[in-house]
Amino acid sequence: MDKSTRGFLLVSAIFVLIFLAAINLLVFPDQHWALYTSLLLLSPFYFILGGDRHLKLYTVIAALFLLVVLAFSNYLETPDYPWILYVMPAVCAWPIVILGGQKSGTAGYSLFWSLVLVFSYIALNVFFEPAFLFSIFTTFGIMWWPLSVGLAKYPRGFSIIAAVWMTIFFIVANFVTTETVWWIYPVTAIWFWPLVMFLLPRHLTTFSFISTGLVVTFFVTVNILTTPDIIWAIYPIFAIIWWPLAIFFFVYKRRKINRPFL
Repeated sequence: MDKSTRGFLLVSAIFVLIFLAAINLLVFPDQHWALYTSLLLLSPFYFILGGDRHLKLYTVIAALFLLVVLAFSNYLETPDYPWILYVMPAVCAWPIVILGGQKSGTAGYSLFWSLVLVFSYIALNVFFEPAFLFSIFTTFGIMWWPLSVGLAKYPRGFSIIAAVWMTIFFIVANFVTTETVWWIYPVTAIWFWPLVMFLLPRHLTTFSFISTGLVVTFFVTVNILTTPDIIWAIYPIFAIIWWPLAIFFFVYKRRKINRPFL
């Protein structure tokens, strides 16, 4: 991109920014929404710095600029509550990944910075919001970085570890948020992932039997937890059992004797 085009982008962004700021001051003097429009300047800065050639420098400048805008907004709108502190680790994660370059795809680098981010949110949780453990949600999201990087070459192993990680998260989140037991619903669905990775398509019969066992366990557990006085789980169990029976007799058995399906 030539200099004239980059200059046009910069002047255009400043012109739009001034226009929106004027509207904000004249029409909505009690509001500060024009402050966020200053982020439009990030677009021409990317091209002025040469695009991908100086991506690391742009990332640092953009992250700092974003934090300044949000901090100023925090000061103007809610000076008694420093919510900018919760945003800082998330914004800093952007330059951490970009500055790392190829190291961001290694297990050591991703694990180190993930733990830094995790403990940052734990500290914020303990000192500013001890009444609610929101850090379990940030920890759950952040740790996907080292998990995906470290196990990228082992998709089956990744499915097992990821299923365990999600199971732990949903159980903890359930007990932290409400007394109603709901974790069993997403957890049951999650464990079909490793079953598919390990058993399909070569072991269809085994997959059908294990999956049926998982579904049966799910319905029995939900029945006991929700309405123990009314036995209704037998109805969906009766229906689901036809699946492994059909697979066993019409797929497995016919393959053994090399007969067509029809």
